[in-house]
Amino acid sequence: MPIIVNNQPQLGKTTEYRLSIQADLNGFSFSVINDKQGDLLFLYSSDFLMEREDMDLFVKRCTDLFNTMPILRSNYKRVNLIWGTEKYSPIPRSIHKGVSELEVLGGQHKLDDLDEINTIEVEHERMTLIFAVNSTFVNMVKIYQPEFRIFPLIYVNLIYLPLFEEYNKISFHYIKGAVTIAVSEGKRIIYCNSFPAYHFNSALYFLLLVLKEVQFNPESTTVFVSGNIRDLEMFDIAKYFSRVKYFRNPSAPLPDQLSELKYSSLTFDI
Repeated sequence: MPIIVNNQPQLGKTTEYRLSIQADLNGFSFSVINDKQGDLLFLYSSDFLMEREDMDLFVKRCTDLFNTMPILRSNYKRVNLIWGTEKYSPIPRSIHKGVSELEVLGGQHKLDDLDEINTIEVEHERMTLIFAVNSTFVNMVKIYQPEFRIFPLIYVNLIYLPLFEEYNKISFHYIKGAVTIAVSEGKRIIYCNSFPAYHFNSALYFLLLVLKEVQFNPESTTVFVSGNIRDLEMFDIAKYFSRVKYFRNPSAPLPDQLSELKYSSLTFDI
């Protein structure tokens, strides 16, 4: 069983903790965190990936985890569901009420019959994120955890990237199939978008294209990476940027670099 961190939290005390579930192309993962103490108590990652061409199989495998792991079925103070998707659209909050969410998202992305449309506010940017999640997966989670909030993975970047101390910052999230890039100038988000990228070189191309668009100097820009990126690919990024860091929560460090890349979003308090 691929348990990464196991401090054996007492199930009777989970009502004091936060459960964060993440589903993306890396598979299914979750964390249990005591936010009051800032302690990461449990971190788990599945040994199967998400195959978007067969979501029924992915949901079945996740259902098996819920059925066999009591920690997933316990009562928590809060439950967050982080959905890794490039199907999102940021719009100014001021125009949100006057638009059709389905038309906005459907005009930019190919939506599936089982896609469920959700929205969330990015308060400090006065922005509304419209995004799609798989309704079959969401309804499965509801069986075991009836009360939870849904976040697109990009939301974590939009909230925390401006808080990092560097001035010119780019978050670069790549898993084979898609790359998501957000840019912050100081404490202000000035760009976010996703692109299809089935090879890392394509993802790197989009990173350099965005760099040119926002007119940042690579020598004074920090790239925060996450997702599924190999060491050689990290070196390729470092050829263009003088500072490359993990997109990580310094208050909840993970045990190794691979975990930092894949699962750090589970540690942030959102």
